[in-house]
Amino acid sequence: MSLREQFDGHKICEALSDATRTKIFKYLLQEYPKARKISEIEKIFQNSISPTTVSFHLKKLREAGLVVTDGHKRGFRAVQKGVNISFNDNGFHIMGE
Repeated sequence: MSLREQFDGHKICEALSDATRTKIFKYLLQEYPKARKISEIEKIFQNSISPTTVSFHLKKLREAGLVVTDGHKRGFRAVQKGVNISFNDNGFHIMGE
């Protein structure tokens, strides 16, 4: 499956339109390929958001295909080391690293 088929540009842009989700995704990209638990992700916000809020944002990132998990206890990780999104007259062009 090509990246173009794997990723939905609209879902990705929607997921990354929130600053909290962008910060979580950036952290998971930096930690790639390691999985991080919700409690570890929560620490990047200096405990200013709840684990429930982190979980909600991770769900949105998973729905966009940017994050995967093998269960909450094992943690969450970015699906690739990086994702580049460009726009042109034909819409979105998505490339992974």
